[in-house]
Amino acid sequence: MLGRCFELRADAGELHEATRTAYWLWSAHVFSRGEFAIAAGWVERARGLAAGRRDGEYGWSLIPQAYGCIGAGEYRAAEEVLRRATELGLERGDTDLVTIATTMRGRVTLMLGSLERGLALLDEAMVRILSRTTSPRATSVLYCAAIGSCYEVHEIARAAEWSVALDKWLGELPGLSGVYFGNCRIYRALLMRLRGDWSRAAAELEQACRDLAADGKLVAGHAWYELGESRRLRGDHGVEDAYQRAMAFGRVAQPGLARYRLRQGDLRAADTGLRRVLAERDRAADRFELLPAAVEIDLAAGRFESAKSALTEMQEIATVYPTTAARSTVAAARGTVALAEDRPTDAPVDLREAFNGWLELGAPYETAVVGLRIAEACRALGDEDGVRMQLDAALTTFDRLGARPDADRAHELLADRRDGLSPRETEVLRRVADGLTNAEIAAELCLSERTVHRHVSNILAKLGVRSRTAAAIVAVQRRLT
Repeated sequence: MLGRCFELRADAGELHEATRTAYWLWSAHVFSRGEFAIAAGWVERARGLAAGRRDGEYGWSLIPQAYGCIGAGEYRAAEEVLRRATELGLERGDTDLVTIATTMRGRVTLMLGSLERGLALLDEAMVRILSRTTSPRATSVLYCAAIGSCYEVHEIARAAEWSVALDKWLGELPGLSGVYFGNCRIYRALLMRLRGDWSRAAAELEQACRDLAADGKLVAGHAWYELGESRRLRGDHGVEDAYQRAMAFGRVAQPGLARYRLRQGDLRAADTGLRRVLAERDRAADRFELLPAAVEIDLAAGRFESAKSALTEMQEIATVYPTTAARSTVAAARGTVALAEDRPTDAPVDLREAFNGWLELGAPYETAVVGLRIAEACRALGDEDGVRMQLDAALTTFDRLGARPDADRAHELLADRRDGLSPRETEVLRRVADGLTNAEIAAELCLSERTVHRHVSNILAKLGVRSRTAAAIVAVQRRLT
């Protein structure tokens, strides 16, 4: 139908309208089907028409050019192209063109490291969207682009606000499908998950995966990855299947897959997979998404210097994108490193900053996860009332959300209340009870023998016993074997 529309517009000499139709044809072939050659053909047809008339530029033809610049990492060139597209859209009175170009300029400006200016451009575009001056086709694209850009730089507050508006807009429409509306479903699901409505979020993502199965190749990977994340967080079956499908559509399944492997106890796989992807990423926002998991894995492996190096990089990125979510993520990592290094007096201030930041953003899961860390700090400082209250609050949240793995973790910490063993010490004790030597434990947990020796010494001291045999008896009594 769009192809026929292009022909009719071209035959009638309506070149601005013809180039607009060519853009939507380009977009459909690229994002729905991954047919880049056919998409490029429509752009060239539009350019050929414009060249034949010799009456100036047509802004819609510049949008694919800007995408090309972004793909090549040429962000300043993309910004100039989009600035010109905006001017041409204003001259023609084409709200869709102006708003799409402005939204893309906002994203490019964020990529260039200018948070305030980039968000201002996105705000400008959203005013037009919220006032319902853009077409339904453009509106779906614009919501997704603006919200996605905010998630990239961890501007969660704006992403959530605009997702509420997106949810309201989708609720007023008939049951539309296709790549653009499927992508909208993904962002609506992310809002549901952030706000704690995990069951609805999972159902929304499953529907998005079905909608995008045949007509949305470049977006389907995003849907499958987020479905994998929902399953991982809930402890549901099908986590690996979802990640595998995401990768089949070109979406890297990290950091979710690494965290899944870490929870399974496969530290080596978690480390290898995440390190490979980190080596491939050089853009700050992309690396920031991966670095918190790198800190977790380094600490699990006893590589404290490597964890601190990843933390330093996170802190540097957060100075460029100083959003509440970014600052909270860094503060949580800083507090976790302090706990791992047996500096419990240094941890509470950072952990409380992270806790309050996520609480402010209305993110119950993230708040509860930090609450577990605060409980660990309380235990290390001998504040058992603080341990109990933090764990009870976190457990209530995890049970309500259906976050079974984290609820299990909270129960373990509650069970550890009497002796104050850390999670890593509990893992070491379990292996001591199995009769493993320090060298064997080090190999299994990817730790140094020196680190294992330190853990064993701490375990004996905390349990009030003098031998590995006595510690093993305690482990049996606690049903750790």
